[in-house]
Amino acid sequence: MSHHESCDRPLKLGLPRLPLLIFLLIVCISLILGFSIIYFTVATNRRGDYLSLNNDVLSVNFPINWFALTWESSNRSLGGKVFNLIIFPPDKFSAISIQVYDKVATERFFIEGNLSDPAAIAYRDAQRFFDWILEKNENASVISIVNGTAYAGASRNIARYSKIIIRNGFKSSDGKYYNMSCIVLSFINEDNLVRIAFWGKQEDYEDTFEVFKGILSDLVVKGYGGK
Repeated sequence: MSHHESCDRPLKLGLPRLPLLIFLLIVCISLILGFSIIYFTVATNRRGDYLSLNNDVLSVNFPINWFALTWESSNRSLGGKVFNLIIFPPDKFSAISIQVYDKVATERFFIEGNLSDPAAIAYRDAQRFFDWILEKNENASVISIVNGTAYAGASRNIARYSKIIIRNGFKSSDGKYYNMSCIVLSFINEDNLVRIAFWGKQEDYEDTFEVFKGILSDLVVKGYGGK
């Protein structure tokens, strides 16, 4: 990563390929079901070949040619807020999503999902990803699912993860089927639940995995709500 003097600038967005856009929107909607958007912003600073998104909730660096969308959502009936970030390259079928829950949303997420810890969240998220793929293609099947522990963020939080590989999980525009890979991680940062997902067509997933590792390593979660 190059470290040049940063300069404030808005991130210019273009539309990705339509299938990817639809895929991202559907996954995002499933992740924030029951929440309404409060605001949307893509303000960033440029640092060499990377963009740095830095706000009151988190700090994250990603390649300058990648797209980024951020928004805050709120459950009006139950309370609580969720900060959402999704990052994806312009020429690959893969994406990274990061969600940070405030204290109220964190508590309600565990209660409503009847979940005991981050490991249960990661496993459930991987299962939900497969269920979503299966709805689109009944011939899809699980090749493997692996659960484990990893460090996440600059503060090296202990995250629990589940990684799933799905046979015939993605159908391209020419009718060919490809395998899909997805890894989901969850951890608690003070009072905040953090959920991270990285998914894509297996070849594109592997091609962008090093970028994901860098984003995961440099991520700083600063805290959110609860004060």
